[in-house]
Amino acid sequence: MLSAVQSQMGAGEISFEEVTSIFETGGTKGLSGDSVEKIPKIKITRMNNEDESGERVSCSVCLQDFQLGETVRSLPHCHHMFHLPCIDKWLVRHGSCPLCRRDM
Repeated sequence: MLSAVQSQMGAGEISFEEVTSIFETGGTKGLSGDSVEKIPKIKITRMNNEDESGERVSCSVCLQDFQLGETVRSLPHCHHMFHLPCIDKWLVRHGSCPLCRRDM
């Protein structure tokens, strides 16, 4: 698809932003770093380290289990939890929950 666009436009006339916008799906844009920092952080305890079935809760971005005492980010609307580096990078790019896709 990119070659079709380039054939209609001079290759030197297209910017990086224009190339990436060709493939955009119209989803939510990412959040600012300040907005991401305002999303609540919680500490993993014995009370919140297991789901309803007794399984340990894990980060759905990196698939690693949360460790007791670890600080994670809990998204405000859906309450899904993620490691800080995993979700912060995601939210800067996407602005929605990676698990349920709910907008922030």
